[in-house]
Amino acid sequence: MSYHSATSDLVKSKLDEFFWEWLLLPESHKIVRQAVQFAKSDSSRAEAPAPSPSFHTLRTSPSGRPSPPGSPHQRGILRDGLSAAENCEWSTGSAGSSAPGSPAATSVSPAITVERAPGADSVAAWPDPEPAPAKPAPLVLPPPDSEAKALGTSMLELGSKVIPRFWWPKRQKPMETLSPEVLKQTHDIFVKNRLGEGIRNHEQLEPIVTEVFKLSKYFVVPIFHKVKVFHDLVEGTPKTKQALLNPSPVPITEQMLVAWANGKIQPDDIVLSFFYVVKKEHNDWIEREDFSIFLTAILLTHPGLDFLRETQEFQDRYADTVISRVFFVYDRQDVGKIYLNSLRRYKPSVTETWKQLADHDDIKMVRDYFSYEHFYVIYCTFWELDSDRDFLLDKDDLLKYDGHALSRRTVDRIFSEIPMKFNSAVPGKMGYEDFIRFLLCDQDRQTDRSMEYWFHMFDLDGDGCIRGHEMKYFYEEQVQRMECLNYDTIPFEDILCQMNDMISPKSEGVFRLNDFKKRRKFAGTFFSLFSSLNKFLAFEHRDPFLAKQEQLDNPSFSDWDRWCADEYLRLAMEEGEDPDEA
Repeated sequence: MSYHSATSDLVKSKLDEFFWEWLLLPESHKIVRQAVQFAKSDSSRAEAPAPSPSFHTLRTSPSGRPSPPGSPHQRGILRDGLSAAENCEWSTGSAGSSAPGSPAATSVSPAITVERAPGADSVAAWPDPEPAPAKPAPLVLPPPDSEAKALGTSMLELGSKVIPRFWWPKRQKPMETLSPEVLKQTHDIFVKNRLGEGIRNHEQLEPIVTEVFKLSKYFVVPIFHKVKVFHDLVEGTPKTKQALLNPSPVPITEQMLVAWANGKIQPDDIVLSFFYVVKKEHNDWIEREDFSIFLTAILLTHPGLDFLRETQEFQDRYADTVISRVFFVYDRQDVGKIYLNSLRRYKPSVTETWKQLADHDDIKMVRDYFSYEHFYVIYCTFWELDSDRDFLLDKDDLLKYDGHALSRRTVDRIFSEIPMKFNSAVPGKMGYEDFIRFLLCDQDRQTDRSMEYWFHMFDLDGDGCIRGHEMKYFYEEQVQRMECLNYDTIPFEDILCQMNDMISPKSEGVFRLNDFKKRRKFAGTFFSLFSSLNKFLAFEHRDPFLAKQEQLDNPSFSDWDRWCADEYLRLAMEEGEDPDEA
């Protein structure tokens, strides 16, 4: 009993010490003065404002009790909560009731009593309390469907008492009917261009598509065709590509155009409009064939592709190349489908790039997706490897790539289809689309898709890590090839140490995909050292000043852009030297 009594006395004395320490604070004086004043007042305590900023905060401590002076909770009150707590109201002495409008109106507030210490002056002798602050205006939130406004304008208009809505979720589906503003703009164009009898050709539709719908100029022909199909004026699949440009057999009236656009066009969300215009009515995704009519329209109407109109094979290959590049960026799961969320998420934006086509007559200026220069390099590189002209590559064909740069073990791993499944219908063969994806991964190893491709290439056991024995498996062949060419070899231990310094993995010698994404600049070098002899030697004999100068000359160019520019120059020079063969 003596032990428990001593402990109780110790606790009591400590609490008394805390109380006195709290009572000596200037803020505590204010609390006590106002508490006494309210006790003497005849007005209802439930309607009275809080005696001090800290009073409300004291009753809302994590333990449900007032925090002792000097505790972390009390320090936080004095430091952070003073200004905000001025607007709070305090509860009555009865636990479980709170003043109206109090942020803690639903919580239980314990009563607070103040004792006068022996020998202390009467608290009633202290100066009169300061006037209680006026009750603040309630905080008002705008309705969810209110119109979006600028933050500063909203705050000024509503007297700084309203928190304006600052985020609107993206629509997943266009509005069922066009807005009155869009209908008026459409009607005005019909009137301005004297289209009272209706639209007969795609040129008359262009201002509506570009100015009202906010879509690319090169969506005019496909939309013109889709409207005709929607009203059963023509067949869904044109008999010839040129038939897309034919006039409408029946004039398309304003009402007919609006009927087609309802549920498809959302002018304030270009990505959403793009998605719903391109996809099939019954699908929630875009398939490869959905782009065909749009690529045909570009080939028929873009001035930068006039020279291809007489070469049907090159037209088809160009369209296949553009579509493959689009799916490489947006179809991350390689399922042959592009969903709306992917279209919003990944870059470069195909919707913006499509609109850029109208800004450049030279299509080589549009580097993303549509560049003829890039297409020419891809197609010629594939053609050089396809020795039997069956439009398929086997292992021996791919070994010739980049001057026999790839190791045999790397090629075997590619054809195992573990890094990326082939879309070719022939087992053990790489098709043109498969080669495009491989080439994009090989020549620009800093993109997410490329890093994922090469990471799975080297992760032999599939445990999500690249370890020393897996790197050594690929490096052994590199050493053998360098010895055959009489190059000095580097011990694997030195290479491993160098890679640890370059990538800085969380665990030394254990490389995870996130490690490469954090050190994106060096990821390509890591993968190149173990897969490509040419890139390995280029790294060993690199000129840092030359590399820096190349970046300064073309700061917006990616590794892919630079490689295509160099290859295009090489191919052009070869064609000039031997025009008959070209």
